[in-house]
Amino acid sequence: MEMRDLEHVLHILTLAERSDRIGIVLGPESGDTELLAAHALKERLGEKAFILNAPEHLQDRWTHMFKKERPQKEFALALDTDIHPVDELRYEKEGGKLRIFLSPRGELTKDAFELEHRHVPSDMIIALGFVNETDLTRILETDTPLKNATALINLSRSSIEPLKKDLPLQPNQWDIGAMKLWSRALLRSYVEDGNALFWAFLPKEDFQKTNQSASILPALVADMGAVMALPPLRVILWQDEDSAANTVRVLLTGTDTNTIMKMAQATETPVTNGNLVLSGFTNFSEAEVEIRKLLKDLRHEVR
Repeated sequence: MEMRDLEHVLHILTLAERSDRIGIVLGPESGDTELLAAHALKERLGEKAFILNAPEHLQDRWTHMFKKERPQKEFALALDTDIHPVDELRYEKEGGKLRIFLSPRGELTKDAFELEHRHVPSDMIIALGFVNETDLTRILETDTPLKNATALINLSRSSIEPLKKDLPLQPNQWDIGAMKLWSRALLRSYVEDGNALFWAFLPKEDFQKTNQSASILPALVADMGAVMALPPLRVILWQDEDSAANTVRVLLTGTDTNTIMKMAQATETPVTNGNLVLSGFTNFSEAEVEIRKLLKDLRHEVR
């Protein structure tokens, strides 16, 4: 990571830490990638983050994984005070009625007012899926107000176009089923050991619901590592859908070839195309415990 990239990341993290309300907005050209990114951001940022305007058709497509996001909007009575100057404003609540009083300097009619319906102003906004700045500006002005213009982070692909040349090309074009399996793997994953070890767990239902076979896992995980910063050692545990006993198998892959080869030697299992597959585990817990034990033994050998 270059210094300018690190500074950008630190700027985003600082803004997020200081913000009480973070809005995530999606542009009109947003697709599955942007929606998944929005949910990943929301999960990472916690309860103060809200996906404000996810397209309905995208939310419908992913209802099996995410509940629909419909943050409450608020109403505002707007008056252009440059055209209609006002000396005094007050309001009174009488019974069940709220009255707003204005003291205009000139003639004022009801046609001068606009009733706005928009989201609660955000302290910070993260934008995804905007091809041009015009759409983003319009949404900020009419639907998703931002308290401070400097707290806008545009992560749309068009805004990071210069960085694309540095990314490796995708060797595979995955269909929607494979991408759903990809997203399920990420949702059931975590990183540990100082960002050196990636774990993911896939029950057999994930393969059934996405209509995918476990045979795609090595290539799928390799492509995940091509587009995101995965740790060097990746451990994928999955239920064998072809096994009546639902036994668990383990894929060890990644760029840490030294550890993978040592694991292969310890288990007397051959490595195929840089991938080590272990089988015969009764459940996820047994498989995880055994892999952790093997890794611990290898670390002791190194010492």
